[in-house]
Amino acid sequence: MFGLFGKKNKGLNVIDKIWMTEKAKFNACLDMKKSNPDIVFVAWFEEMRSKLQAFFLENNLEEQIYLADRMSTVQESKDLIFVEHHPLAAEEQRKATELGRDQITVLSSMSEPIFQLFGADRIIEMMQKMGMAENEMIEHSLVSDSIKRAQQNIASKSLINTSARSQGDWLSSAGIQNQSL
Repeated sequence: MFGLFGKKNKGLNVIDKIWMTEKAKFNACLDMKKSNPDIVFVAWFEEMRSKLQAFFLENNLEEQIYLADRMSTVQESKDLIFVEHHPLAAEEQRKATELGRDQITVLSSMSEPIFQLFGADRIIEMMQKMGMAENEMIEHSLVSDSIKRAQQNIASKSLINTSARSQGDWLSSAGIQNQSL
C-alpha cells in the first residue's frame, strides 16, 4: 500500500576498487584492458584522462579514455570503468542514469585529492605497516561507505558544481581543498 513496505531504491550501486598509488591503479587498468578489450575507461577530469592515456601509450596500448561529460551513449555490451570519483555523488548518479546503468565500478588511488581529505597518508602508512603491497587492491563496503560520506560532506560544503581540469582543481574552486572531512 502506497509503497510503504516495498524495497527502497538505494540509488546507484558503486563498486570501489582502490590502490595505494596511481601507478598501481594504472597497472591494474592495463591488465584489465588486456584481459577484456570491451572495457571502456571513463574519467571525470581531463588531467586523469590524459595521464591514463599517456600511461597506456607508454605501454604500447592505443586506447581512448573518455571524459564522462562528453559521453552520451555507450553500447550496452561495453563494460564501463570510471577511473576516478567525481567529488559529488549526484554527478555520478546523473551520469549513470544517463548511460542506463544502476551500477558502476570506480577505480581510485589513495593519492587522489578526494582521499587526501580524509587522511589517506595515514591510511597508506597503516596499510604498509600491515604488509600490504602497493599493487594490492582494496575493495570493501566500508570503504565505499566512507567515500559516500565524504561526497555528502563535499556536497554540503560546495555551492555549485563547476568544471575543472582535475579533481584537485574542482575541490579547490569549491573551497574544500584544505578542509578535512
